[in-house]
Amino acid sequence: MSLHNISPARCRLVASLLGGAFIVAGINAPASADPKSDLFQPDAFRTGKALQKRTVDLDDPLGHECPLPARALSLSAAVDVALCRNPATRSSWAAARAQAAALGGAESSLLPSVLATGSETRTYGTHVDVNGNAVSTPQDTRDAAINLSWTLYDFGGTYANIRSARFGLDAAASTLNSISQQTVLNVVQSYYGVVAADAAVIAAKSAEAAYARSVEIAEALQQGGAASLSDVLQAQTAYDQAVLARVQYEYAAASAHGTLSVAIGSPANMALKLDAQPVPASVPAFTARVADLMAQAQRQRPDLSAALAQRDAAEANVTVARAVGRPSISIQAGRSGSYTPGVTNQNYNQVGIYVTIPVFTGFKVDYGVRQAQAALESSEVNVDKIRLQISSDVWNAYYSLDSANQQLTATATLVKTADQNQQVAMGRYQAGVGTILDLLTAQAAAASAAQARISAELAWETARGQLALALGHLTRTEPLVSDPAEP
Repeated sequence: MSLHNISPARCRLVASLLGGAFIVAGINAPASADPKSDLFQPDAFRTGKALQKRTVDLDDPLGHECPLPARALSLSAAVDVALCRNPATRSSWAAARAQAAALGGAESSLLPSVLATGSETRTYGTHVDVNGNAVSTPQDTRDAAINLSWTLYDFGGTYANIRSARFGLDAAASTLNSISQQTVLNVVQSYYGVVAADAAVIAAKSAEAAYARSVEIAEALQQGGAASLSDVLQAQTAYDQAVLARVQYEYAAASAHGTLSVAIGSPANMALKLDAQPVPASVPAFTARVADLMAQAQRQRPDLSAALAQRDAAEANVTVARAVGRPSISIQAGRSGSYTPGVTNQNYNQVGIYVTIPVFTGFKVDYGVRQAQAALESSEVNVDKIRLQISSDVWNAYYSLDSANQQLTATATLVKTADQNQQVAMGRYQAGVGTILDLLTAQAAAASAAQARISAELAWETARGQLALALGHLTRTEPLVSDPAEP
């Protein structure tokens, strides 16, 4: 139906009702607006800003495309993409926005509610009019009303509900921070998992080439009468095993690449080229004390902050549950008007104070309070559980990084010694003064040392992230450090 087909009386009625509704809401109705846009969803209580203040180190990915950089992917760039693309972080952002909206809904209870209604009815055919006469002329009846309701006092229930929602927003923001930090750790582990897997393939190919060289030397010595067929077969067996190991490492590398792609929110087959920083030649010794780190983690772990906020919200919910069984006072007002042919027009106002007293609710209020108290107790237990978990996380991460630091030092010496031993064994065998067993043993030791070094570097990279997560400051803006006492 076009506007041209609407009667002038109906236009005036609809305009008066809509105008009053928009005035109350503080909104100017645009001539043409998308009903899904935020023009009809004003953030009157600025809960979006409240969420932003609680997530200053994070960016809401809503509406962002988050493309991959054209250049090689650094760790920081991978973290940025993951925080924007990863489904876990996006889901936690959606939950936080929902809780911000819940806070706005709770705060809206402080304001009055206004409801406008209107109708226009046309009666056709033979009917009885208001005087009891049978008539056949069409009859128009119009009604309009606007009513206001405002709760003035409910023994703190409204304010307790607002406090609960505000603590709920604190918990949602802290949970978002915790999930984001876990996402960062997943990216760190996946990123350096790719670095380690690629390095393992290179080391496996190097070992394969060394074993191939042993086969060539053994065959040459056999042809010269200086070695037996057994030497050739042993060398060939070791070479075949090296080929098998290289194939296995290549599979592990392909799997690691897919894991990283998924961790940053891309398909597993996304081709990624990394720009990883080399592991330093030496790392500093620990200077931090475990007790100091535990105290630091208790202050800044986001999951503990979320648990504390949830406990405070549960405490406020006890007040809400009690207020349900107490009286409430509200004011209600309205203006009504109606027009029916042959009847005096109705045009009047109403205002009144209403007191609602729950006399008996079938013990529903009592059990509601008990349920809220049990939820409060559960949340307090959860706080204690997380505090214990924090101490365990810091303890294990601290000694994991301490061990990783020592492994770096030990494997650096191991690789150097094993490489020298391999070169000596190959020279001795080629000169006819060493055995094939000595050579193969030295080559196996060199290959094992190379893989041990790669594992030590991976353990060091990931242990730094685990300790940062345990301390509660694994964000994209803070670099990973080998000593938690460093600034």
